[in-house]
Amino acid sequence: MIIWVGLKFVEKLLPKGSVSELHCYHPQPYHAPEKSLERLLTPRFMAAVHRVLVPDGQIFLQTDSKAYWDYTKSITSHFFNFSERIGCWPDSPRGRTRREILAIKRGMTIYRGSGTKLNTLHEDDLQKLESDLPMPLFTTESYLHKLDYEENLTRQRE
Repeated sequence: MIIWVGLKFVEKLLPKGSVSELHCYHPQPYHAPEKSLERLLTPRFMAAVHRVLVPDGQIFLQTDSKAYWDYTKSITSHFFNFSERIGCWPDSPRGRTRREILAIKRGMTIYRGSGTKLNTLHEDDLQKLESDLPMPLFTTESYLHKLDYEENLTRQRE
């Protein structure tokens, strides 16, 4: 449900060419294979973000799932001049999100990157990418289940 809301937020509520930066940190990887199509970072989402960004607008992405990161990099480069960031974001060395802070405390790797909108893509190009690029059908790492549980406990205590 939240993923659907995230996609609809971008598609329906953000006007085309109105956003200079879009940040997406630790989207739900959905560990159960039958839920894999509910993942947020898909070709449709990337096309939607591309549409709402101003020329040279930027996207910032982060996850603690290597499988999600590998998939995300494989599709994102079709929409953005995307590069991986090694190390923390300069303005937030301790982490920007609850999930990131928990993962860092456990010594986990955080995968980060950002990209600038490819201004040469037109609507027909975006529609073709949406239909041609693969959906996120990867298998997530089993150790992330425990972190999901711990994050939910932390959220409940607040």
